[in-house]
Amino acid sequence: MMRLHYAPGSAHSAAVRIVLAEKGMACDARALDLARFEQLDPAFLALNPEGMVPVLEQDGRVLAESFPIMLFLDETHPGPSLAGADSRERYRVHKWGKYVETHIAPNLAIVRWRALGGQVPEAARARLDRLPRPRRDLWRRAERGFDADTVAAAAAALDKAAERLAADLAERDWLAGEAFTLADAAVFPHAIQFEALGHAPSEPVARWLTRVGERPAAAALDKEFFPIATMGPEPARWG
Repeated sequence: MMRLHYAPGSAHSAAVRIVLAEKGMACDARALDLARFEQLDPAFLALNPEGMVPVLEQDGRVLAESFPIMLFLDETHPGPSLAGADSRERYRVHKWGKYVETHIAPNLAIVRWRALGGQVPEAARARLDRLPRPRRDLWRRAERGFDADTVAAAAAALDKAAERLAADLAERDWLAGEAFTLADAAVFPHAIQFEALGHAPSEPVARWLTRVGERPAAAALDKEFFPIATMGPEPARWG
């Protein structure tokens, strides 16, 4: 039996859970409360010293990082393939998987943290010392608050991401091709938050959000997609 350590409200966790549901896979799901900073408990840090969710355990292996986990699940378990029907579609899947990690997620995190008044509770501050220095430094930066220029740059990056989504979705119903893929699963939990943070989707993106949101795998997580301010800063993402 697989065990998934995830956090409700984490877009990266949601993406992995969508893939599990799309492929009809059962697992032992263990929820962590980010508001209580349970991702910094010693037991979880023993699995992932970076203190990031999701983490997947299977057959003695521990896998971290959402998109590699999604690829692993698709390649190693039966069910409909979500990796793309041909080399062109697989390229698009990987393109969007990387773009989430390097552009969408980190900028969304900054905008969300600022908009929702994200704070590190006093009781959790000592836990930050358990993290590697780069991770700890990022948390300290969030504690101090992001300046206006940083937030403006992050917001502009989300606008650019919305433009890229609209361009791809003007040509097709799904991000990679003619069917739902890992690209849609990876992007959707992040993009569904754009409008709540002041970035209204274009018509092609809005239709795509509706299509994905109507799939049972995504609809089951509907209430978790609304932005919350309990995420923490990470090198290529928050969550």
